[in-house]
Amino acid sequence: MKALLVTLALTAGVLFTVSAPSASAAAKSVYIPARWTQTGEVPWAQNRTRESTNFILLWGEKSGTNPTSAPSPYNFDPNSIITQLENLYSFYVNTMQFTPEQGLLAQYKIIVIVTNTWNRTELNAWATGGSVDGRVGVINIAPGAALPGSWGLAHELGHVFQNYTFLGRSGYGFTDPSAGTFWESSAEFMAMQALPTTAAGDLTRWLRSENLYYSSSRHHYGAWMLLQYIKDRDGLAMFNRIWNEARSNEHPLEVYRRITGITQAELNRRVGEYATRTVTYDFGNRSTLMPFINNVYGAGFLNNAYNGGNVEAVNQSLGHYRINARVAPSDYGFNKVKLVPATDGGLVKLRLRGHAETGATGWTFGLVAVRNGTPRYSQLYTGTDGQIDFQLQSGEREVWLVATATPNAVPHYAFLDGYNKARRFPYEFRVSGATPSGFEPGYVKPAATNGGHWHSNGGGWVGPGANVAASAYVGPKAAVYAGTVTGNARIEGLGWVNGGTVGGNAIVKDNALIQNGANLSGNIVVGGDAEFAIACGSGTYLAFNPDRRCDGAGGETDVNPSFTTFSSDALAIGGGTTTPPPAGGQNVAGQAVASASYTNAWESVAAVNDGIDPPSSNDTVNPRWGTWPNSGQQWAELTWSSAVSLNKAQVYLFDDNQGIDLPSSWKLQYWTGSAYADMPGASGYPVAANAYNTVTFTTVSTTRLRVVLQSNGTNSVGLLEVKAFTP
Repeated sequence: MKALLVTLALTAGVLFTVSAPSASAAAKSVYIPARWTQTGEVPWAQNRTRESTNFILLWGEKSGTNPTSAPSPYNFDPNSIITQLENLYSFYVNTMQFTPEQGLLAQYKIIVIVTNTWNRTELNAWATGGSVDGRVGVINIAPGAALPGSWGLAHELGHVFQNYTFLGRSGYGFTDPSAGTFWESSAEFMAMQALPTTAAGDLTRWLRSENLYYSSSRHHYGAWMLLQYIKDRDGLAMFNRIWNEARSNEHPLEVYRRITGITQAELNRRVGEYATRTVTYDFGNRSTLMPFINNVYGAGFLNNAYNGGNVEAVNQSLGHYRINARVAPSDYGFNKVKLVPATDGGLVKLRLRGHAETGATGWTFGLVAVRNGTPRYSQLYTGTDGQIDFQLQSGEREVWLVATATPNAVPHYAFLDGYNKARRFPYEFRVSGATPSGFEPGYVKPAATNGGHWHSNGGGWVGPGANVAASAYVGPKAAVYAGTVTGNARIEGLGWVNGGTVGGNAIVKDNALIQNGANLSGNIVVGGDAEFAIACGSGTYLAFNPDRRCDGAGGETDVNPSFTTFSSDALAIGGGTTTPPPAGGQNVAGQAVASASYTNAWESVAAVNDGIDPPSSNDTVNPRWGTWPNSGQQWAELTWSSAVSLNKAQVYLFDDNQGIDLPSSWKLQYWTGSAYADMPGASGYPVAANAYNTVTFTTVSTTRLRVVLQSNGTNSVGLLEVKAFTP
């Protein structure tokens, strides 16, 4: 949909050579719009094409009829491009099962235009993907973007498949203006399924803009982590369903809410839970993600002393703080605030109150304790005023407050609506037992790493390739990664300078981003989510607007009203509403996140705690979890954000008589905090079909419950539902 903006390092992924199609498979036709040659729009010629089972490659005059021997930069290997695409096609259709190979996808070969090889400059581009005439997919790809292991091909073919979810299906598809970011984050997510060790989106942009509304165009290549959470929770098939079942007037979160059958309140809870997982990137792909996190550009700041949102002290002696209102989260954005415990293993109490008088309708917040990189989660609170009491364990040296803006309805911000059109959710908090990082007694900022340094005026980060005058100001949460800052210029808030020059009395603030080519001077103010790469010396620019030039005018109107800071008494610890513990004898399985040793692509591990009572072990209507074709010992697990007490469980076994059979045996294990142990005092583990198998045991307190199943010979195993009961 959009061209990739940077060239990414490309390495081998997990794709395998695709096997030849069966002889009975119907050959696809080639559809190329007649106007392309009639009007010269795409002046292709038959002797400059290459076909395969699912693609036709077109290239321009500058590459000749044998592009492998064409002069640079017009040379490329058609066979390499075709082979990569066929492997990716097989992955998306057969392995990922993103959308059925039927209808137009089964009828026509996807067109691939090799750009930058034509005499027409209109055919110069880096990489895009989409469709033409509502009939056939089209990829535009430059030779440099299609080298072996190409991320660009994986991303743009993802866009093509996204189009096929609604081509020829009136009323379906993500065509609502609010879905633009979802196209890009989904294409990145799809590419990551195919090439997990190649790239992970634009992480620097994402990490410095998590507070912006989820659908913001300013982090569309990095907003895929919510999709990873959905995959971990509901299975990859849920991501496919979101795309294939979307209606044309829906926001992606509305689609997810509808097809999962959850309420708006539960949607908000899940988004809040996802946000807490970003503290340590506690996702199923963490092992392949962390190398990219650790090496993002600006890692010396983002992974060192950034420590989350821009916190301001209201009354430090009383533990009263607020988030800077300009970087408070917008709808489904979030802030992370690092807290330093006062004592080892102490009790942290935090009361958060949102400024609901501004029109913001709800906050979901939780605490995350971290010990040696391992997270432990408090219960979440959703509302406008609440308190969480969280008992730390020994060795948990840091705690994070994660506050997410969770409205009472999903807003439909358009792709380019920008910062000032989005509702922000300002809040304040009082905390005891911990202090926001940077405010604790004796705080010493850690040494700058990665060749950077802390600026003497303001304490912000200056990268090794940047030049900042002593007279310029760089705030503690701002960064100058590259470029030059001179005079009395100020980089405030979460402002980030990627290049160019900022001088005079210029101000860069909020989430603004300054790129190469910028030359800011005079009294210009660049804030909100604006991006600048031009020369300008006057005016105020508070929203990303690619059509607005240097006009010297005032800033865009902001929908967010002013408000008054709460008194410290209004946030007294002990006030608010504390999340109650689960009632005795309650099934708390639905409060957990399900995971498994393996899940086949067409089923979902989220089925095991979706709350649906199966009609039989061969349930063909409701979601199921199965391990076909894997056999041997398999497991499914429930994980709670904080410890729960359990003394009974019920397990409904899956048996489809087609390779998934009842296990030969099964048992329960629980997480002790350092290892899995068999459930003490278990009453026995019956293996019955078409009924819940009940087991009681000695009460345990745990964050994880595992159902371990041993397959019957070479057959696979599965579960339909698990219930876990408190005493």
